[in-house]
Amino acid sequence: MVTGAIKADKSRTVLLQLLRRGPATIDDLARETGLTPNAIRFHLVSLEDGGQVEPAGVRRHEGAGKPAALYALTVEAEVGFSKAYAPVLAATVKELQTSVPASVVVPFLRRVGKRLANGAKPSNRSLGQRVAAGANLLDDLGGSTTVTRRDDVYTIRGQGCPLGAVIAAEPCLCEAVESLLASVIGSPVKQRCHHGERPSCCFEVRAS
Repeated sequence: MVTGAIKADKSRTVLLQLLRRGPATIDDLARETGLTPNAIRFHLVSLEDGGQVEPAGVRRHEGAGKPAALYALTVEAEVGFSKAYAPVLAATVKELQTSVPASVVVPFLRRVGKRLANGAKPSNRSLGQRVAAGANLLDDLGGSTTVTRRDDVYTIRGQGCPLGAVIAAEPCLCEAVESLLASVIGSPVKQRCHHGERPSCCFEVRAS
């Protein structure tokens, strides 16, 4: 089963790379990969479900014949191929630190966090539900979190960090994430993140 899953992942990676060139039909992809059309359909369904591929109209043939459906990468999938975001973010933070007084950096990053919240206002749901919503937001940004409660403290703990490629060198970026969560949850949030070689998120919210 594991071997089959690895092969499927490799096939889907190849399909995504081919679709970066532009929209393609099932027959196009079958010719390029050597897979059967049925296998291509199977993988495309999985990639559509994962939000990486979407229908892109049809290709009409000259004369008679049914138009062939085209498939293309979604914007989200195309963005996922870029390796520029982490180094650009790291360079931006470094430039900020060398261009303005140190006392300005953290307030700036906290404003960035509020902007990331995109105007989100705390709902009238319970604090536990709002903490869960904050954790879900981190998951949407690439995290993998769990929420626990001990006495009056909720803890959002992540396996890894959405900004892990940069946080190890620039731990001040956790200020932006803390501010983001505080804006979404509507309560003070305290970061307890691990900033080592393999950074991981940890944020606390007190029920009181």
